[in-house]
Amino acid sequence: MITATDNRKVVLIGTGMVGMSYAYALLNQNACDELVLIDLDKERARGEAMDLNHGLAFSASHMKIRAGDYSDCANADIVVICAGVAQKPGESRLDLLNRNTEVFRSIIGPVTESGFNGIFLVATNPVDIMTRITCALSGFNPRRVIGTGTALDTARLRYLLGEYFSVDPRNMHAYVIGEHGDSEFVPWS
Repeated sequence: MITATDNRKVVLIGTGMVGMSYAYALLNQNACDELVLIDLDKERARGEAMDLNHGLAFSASHMKIRAGDYSDCANADIVVICAGVAQKPGESRLDLLNRNTEVFRSIIGPVTESGFNGIFLVATNPVDIMTRITCALSGFNPRRVIGTGTALDTARLRYLLGEYFSVDPRNMHAYVIGEHGDSEFVPWS
């Protein structure tokens, strides 16, 4: 139960397109009380925090939004990892995995060293494997490390089916399952 003294704090690592889409959703849904943005490019994180703060005037949220550093993870409820490198044309998922594993090595250590004791949410590709790597690098119980998996693929599928059948996508009950990427599939029956 959340009381008046509870502070729902989310730290978002990686202020690229995925990270900022997540941040805007948090703001629009008033999902937390405090949002801290961390990025290797500290000026970008400051600018994105400023943009989000300017949007508060049009929101029902009273969220405190700022750029920060890994020490801010200490009392966070959730650390969302959207940081990583993009897959290059012709690059295999294994090569992407190796490059993003190195990125995660530079992130997970400082997060856990801060005293973070919350939940990791991973959105970096290849997301299922990166979620497992987060679990291994952090030493956290697997129940405290969550990947976004095929959630986006499921949303796309429901939207497309809704368009095809002229039905609100919120009323479409279909799912993409498996590992996000080449092995995912839709169980049609």
